[in-house]
Amino acid sequence: MRLQEYRQISGGLLGALPSHIKASEPKLLILYITGKPADAAGFAEISAPTNPLAAAAAVAIETISGSANDNQSATGHVQSMQTIGINSDDEIIARQELMHATDGTTFLLGTQTYKELFHIFADAHGTGDADAAGQIDIRKIDDTVLVSIPAGKNESNGTRFKIPDGCVGMLFGGELRRLTSSGVWPNDEGIKIRLVFIDAIDGESGQAAADRHYNWIEFVIAGQYGNQSLKIPKGKMFTSGTWISFEHSSIVDAGEDYTLEINFLIWKK
Repeated sequence: MRLQEYRQISGGLLGALPSHIKASEPKLLILYITGKPADAAGFAEISAPTNPLAAAAAVAIETISGSANDNQSATGHVQSMQTIGINSDDEIIARQELMHATDGTTFLLGTQTYKELFHIFADAHGTGDADAAGQIDIRKIDDTVLVSIPAGKNESNGTRFKIPDGCVGMLFGGELRRLTSSGVWPNDEGIKIRLVFIDAIDGESGQAAADRHYNWIEFVIAGQYGNQSLKIPKGKMFTSGTWISFEHSSIVDAGEDYTLEINFLIWKK
């Protein structure tokens, strides 16, 4: 997951949009997913997050690692991370959070407060390694873990996010690509991806309750011949407070590797 500010995308990418949208200085949220569903038909959420925050008021966070070597020293591993979430002003933001100066097992209070926290990835490291020496957690000050970078990795799991209150989201294109090492696809197999969206009317805090209305858009690639990539169109709109997540499934009984890039434009109403 990556977030690009208006200044990074305000050229030709936004050329066809109405002027009132461009005047709101929209941001682009990009998800890059490499996945493989189970060897059986049946949808499961892709990379479910550890613990969505869903705070009514923004709260402070802290960073901590399972290894002392994740620290800000020149010889450390992960020194700092970028967070993607929603701040107290109901804006989707990307901000840097630091590890402790010398000992990653000592927590460091963050510089931002968040209503939601979707994703983290390492953005600076020392000579020790580009990947985390231990599991790095971002947690609330009551020690509830929100998102984590596993040891030996440099990015957290999680593809779920929320359109901030007072904002609008637009599906802004993408591509689903079916992969195979041999270049041959079975004629009765393929991949299904669901973009699941639950708006504020259907549920106040995400997707936990069984009685909430369940909405989705489905992208499918199947069969032996033809184009094994699918262009995802622009234009589907999502209202303020909508939670968006992704699920995948095999067509029949053989999970296949795929890549998915999918983009969302988000702006204040």
